[in-house]
Amino acid sequence: MKKSDKQKPLARSPKGKKAAAKRMRSTSRSSQTTRLPFEERRRLIVQKAAEFFAESGFSATTRELAEHLGTTQPLMYKYFKGKEELIDEVYRSVFLDVWSDHWDELLVDRTQSIEDRLIEFYISYTDVIMNRGWMRMYLFAGLKNVGITSSYIKLVEERVIRRIAIEVCFAREVVFDSSSEARYLEIAWALQGSIFYYGVRKHAYGLDPHVDKNSLIRDTVHIFLGSWPCDRKMSSSALKGVS
Repeated sequence: MKKSDKQKPLARSPKGKKAAAKRMRSTSRSSQTTRLPFEERRRLIVQKAAEFFAESGFSATTRELAEHLGTTQPLMYKYFKGKEELIDEVYRSVFLDVWSDHWDELLVDRTQSIEDRLIEFYISYTDVIMNRGWMRMYLFAGLKNVGITSSYIKLVEERVIRRIAIEVCFAREVVFDSSSEARYLEIAWALQGSIFYYGVRKHAYGLDPHVDKNSLIRDTVHIFLGSWPCDRKMSSSALKGVS
């Protein structure tokens, strides 16, 4: 055997070359991922977990979740103490961080008519929440009772439903007090529910509603205000007191 032949490296097959190149790309991506700053990597995990929960629900184990995120359980625990903490972060990012302070101000802005306020609010609000990921996650969370849905309902009742009930009563010169509060809150929930279910049909069930979202909101708000019960009107002295 010639010396030159002895030193000649073995030739790789095309299949072997492709496999080696794939390993190199995978290693490169892995190195880039591990070099991400802690908070950036944490946000990436929350984002991917939100996508996973929206499509698969909340029944997955931490091992299955880690596999979907492209990491391992031990590494995931470096960023979150457990699945519950990760779910809490998903709730904050998907449901709380998108809340607009403008909505709070708009609902109580009495320089505008109550109809204009409600239409503007619901168009803006549904532009944010009516998408496949948000709607499916909300429904999955309610079915598994992971706390997201109940927490969000409390938030909506305080910052939307109660304000709507108070402001519609004021616009209609109707008494809103401890004896009528429960009734008017439930009526305000009826408005919320009818608009919300449009999003459920479209984004969770994949159905095609008959009209566009904004038209539905305008019609629903108009019907809602026109049928508001006015059993106990404010006295003239009470109206002066709140003017």
